[in-house]
Amino acid sequence: MSSRSTVWLGGCLLFLWLNASLAADNPARLVKQIVAHRGSSADRPENTLASTRRAIEVGATAVEVDVRTTKDGALVLSHDATLDRMTDGTGKIKDKTLAEIHKLDAGRKFDPKFAGERVPTLEQVLTLCKGKIDVLLDLKESGEQYDRKVAEAVRAVGDPQRITVGVRSVEQAKQFRKLLPKARQLGLIEKPEEIEAYAAASVEMIRLWPKWLTDTSLVGRVRQAGVKLHLNGTTGLRGEVVELLKHRPDSLSSDDPARLIATLAELTKP
Repeated sequence: MSSRSTVWLGGCLLFLWLNASLAADNPARLVKQIVAHRGSSADRPENTLASTRRAIEVGATAVEVDVRTTKDGALVLSHDATLDRMTDGTGKIKDKTLAEIHKLDAGRKFDPKFAGERVPTLEQVLTLCKGKIDVLLDLKESGEQYDRKVAEAVRAVGDPQRITVGVRSVEQAKQFRKLLPKARQLGLIEKPEEIEAYAAASVEMIRLWPKWLTDTSLVGRVRQAGVKLHLNGTTGLRGEVVELLKHRPDSLSSDDPARLIATLAELTKP
């Protein structure tokens, strides 16, 4: 190797070392995924095409959506099991047909300027997101039929390699490893005692609730299990983000992804 090549190689190694050192010293640089919680739900009606478009527009790396089943077996987006909070309808989603739900207004209650926004199907959101943003599916139900319907929708109109399945049991994690082997998985654990079991089921990431983090051993257990860490935020404001960054997460979510992105940018400035 020539002396010039040796100098060039040495420079490259120094550059890589400096970048790694900067990331280690600044946990904001470690955040690789910014999730728009129910879309950009701070400024758009949640779980709608409007909130999804906004998430794409502001530069979030993933949009989180909640998936439920209608009376006639369609998959629609809703955090709640009922229609009352976000639409002008009432009653349980599972008791309504897709046609009935499509007649409802899902935007006016949030802000009159979003009147006419509808409850979207999973297929509509997957189509909108394809090639533009990753999708995190928060599975609000379980069972073989539900799991298969979700997987079929992803294979039909989505991109499995850009899907993260938010699984709520070890059994569901194992099922989706078969149904969507190319998709990633986030373990939406119900209690800290489940960390190791979910990791053993090969989920790539585990969510810890911020309120749990008074137990300082939990983050270490996630790392020891060999999986990544996701933390939920809400506002994206500096005070909140700084507290979350103390735990060096790989992924953060926010109702206001634009604000979270801006805050992380501020915190990574030299």
